[in-house]
Amino acid sequence: MELAIALEESGRPFIWVIRPPVGYDMKGEFGVEWLPQGFEDRMSKRKQGLLVQNWAPQLEILSHKSTSVFVSHCGWNSVMESLSQGVPIIGWPLGAEQAFNSKMLVEEMGVSVELTRGGQSDISRKEVKRLIDLVMDKSGKGGEMREKACEIKEQIRAAIREEAEDKGSFVKAMDDFVATILSTRQGL
Repeated sequence: MELAIALEESGRPFIWVIRPPVGYDMKGEFGVEWLPQGFEDRMSKRKQGLLVQNWAPQLEILSHKSTSVFVSHCGWNSVMESLSQGVPIIGWPLGAEQAFNSKMLVEEMGVSVELTRGGQSDISRKEVKRLIDLVMDKSGKGGEMREKACEIKEQIRAAIREEAEDKGSFVKAMDDFVATILSTRQGL
């Protein structure tokens, strides 16, 4: 509810993949009672927000030039997809390794800020809006985060480069890995 109110008050366009809250059937129907009354209609009429149930093509959305920030649980696949596109993150880790990923993104990489941790955490619309404004600001911390995310994007692209003899570090490592497996298998 607070996230919805903050998104509306921010006045910024958004795409939000909505699912039932933690503790409910994640594959079940999303209840209108979990959003402010009339929220989805207002966002649609204003062309401010698009609410998508259960799933959306995340990498495609992150690849779009108008995507400026990603509110994420900080699962590793989501982190890689976001950074491969140079998009900074507002982290909301929910479980597993996500808190460690979020901590690294904030403290070591400087490409994220953390909203809160865990599914039972209290969040306030004021804090959500503050972080959206901070990350989307092209100057100050938001600009620095975007710059660092773009540097990482270039490092990721360099690692997967494969042009004739010029191979990135990831491609070389995979070639070595496959060669080792094949040579080990031939020795059997």
